[in-house]
Amino acid sequence: MSQNTASMVPTELTYQKLEDITNTFSEEHKVGSGGYGNVYRGVLDNGTEIAIKKLHQIIGLVDVQFKKEFNNLMKVHHKNIIRLIAYCFEIRHTHFKDDKGEYVFARIEHRALCFEYFKRGSLDKHLSDESCGLDWHIRYKIIKGICEGLDYLHNNSKDPMQHLDFKPANILLDENFVPKIADFGLSKLFGHTKTYTSKTFIGTLGYMPPEYIEKRQISMKYDVFSLGVIILQVIAGPSGHSKRDEVSPEQFVEDVKENWKKRLQGTSSYTLILQKAYNLEVETCVEIALRSVEAEREKRPTIREIVDKLNKLETVRKSLTGQNSEYKLERLAIDPLEVRFPFEVDRDVSCVLQLTNRSPDFVAFTALANQSRYRTVPGRGVMPPWSKLYVVATLQAQGSPPANMRCDDLFVVQSAMVIGRREGSAAVVDDDVVEGLENMMGEAVEEVRLPIVYVAIREQQDTNS
Repeated sequence: MSQNTASMVPTELTYQKLEDITNTFSEEHKVGSGGYGNVYRGVLDNGTEIAIKKLHQIIGLVDVQFKKEFNNLMKVHHKNIIRLIAYCFEIRHTHFKDDKGEYVFARIEHRALCFEYFKRGSLDKHLSDESCGLDWHIRYKIIKGICEGLDYLHNNSKDPMQHLDFKPANILLDENFVPKIADFGLSKLFGHTKTYTSKTFIGTLGYMPPEYIEKRQISMKYDVFSLGVIILQVIAGPSGHSKRDEVSPEQFVEDVKENWKKRLQGTSSYTLILQKAYNLEVETCVEIALRSVEAEREKRPTIREIVDKLNKLETVRKSLTGQNSEYKLERLAIDPLEVRFPFEVDRDVSCVLQLTNRSPDFVAFTALANQSRYRTVPGRGVMPPWSKLYVVATLQAQGSPPANMRCDDLFVVQSAMVIGRREGSAAVVDDDVVEGLENMMGEAVEEVRLPIVYVAIREQQDTNS
């Protein structure tokens, strides 16, 4: 067994160990809950953060779910599928007094599954309409990753598998917004049967195809329908699927394209090229989603057809931009790709962005929000070649949070190559260069718009579920 393969084999942990790293499963370590148990954050001795799914003390159904999810996860290994790091299945016997004062023994079973921990949490926490939230290139990255993960489940694993509860709450995002499909408790191995009928009602309303709701029929097109709903929500927000029912498919495509066209307006020739590529991606993804939610199962594409179409789109995009799929600024890289404030009433709160000049040139930049409630230090400056700079963005004290903690503000970073010189470790240019950045010719200036996100303190600390 290679070292890489061995590192993917889940470790068996004792229940005592899980209690130690979660402070006996205390509330401050709790990050989520579900029908079969609660999820807690813990840190292993090697520093690895894990999410511990502790199942309820119920014999029968929970035992079936535990064994099914464990077996399913042992069969799948893919960059877009959550990895099982460890598990616990421990039987204890304890004593207590019965009504007659006699001591009796009771059997207690502890079951837990331990996964990778992702601070960004699940996809449903990041959904928004076209006017705000995640930028398009991140949304496209999420869509493509989800499709590749589902393609692996349906086609590339040794035993083809259906997820059967495919929804944003079961898709986690890592620090780089790479999606990870999770929660395989309802998944089924498919074998060679094309369709079968379920005797039990499984899944989540809103993501179930009509043939399942009406006839309990399950096929590989079940997950494809769910995928279509997810893509619509990633593109157009949580109500994306319902919006699609309000107008004709043609009008829906045009509305979404127009909304994204407004969002994607930029200032440089490079940005205009990207806009063309982005618009093509938007149109293609909307069309894939609409085909995937067709009421007639036969009209839906297979996941392999969807991935093939996205791969062909990748070739077209490269011919337009000459870039890879990570649409970052040419010179200035920004991390993270959103401005995330841990909101507290009547307190200034801050977050930090790292700017990296990846070029051999001097780069002038401005980093400003579109509302006066924010201040940025430094808000503008010049970076020497191959240098890094930290920008602190601060939200000034607010008396109350916005409705539903939703924010429509944007943080805009502009940059341009300038003629400069070094004086010690500092970069020096003419005084009026940075102040006049916004007045430079469009083709000289690069721009990126970062969504501003407000997060409750508890959610900031524990967003994984």
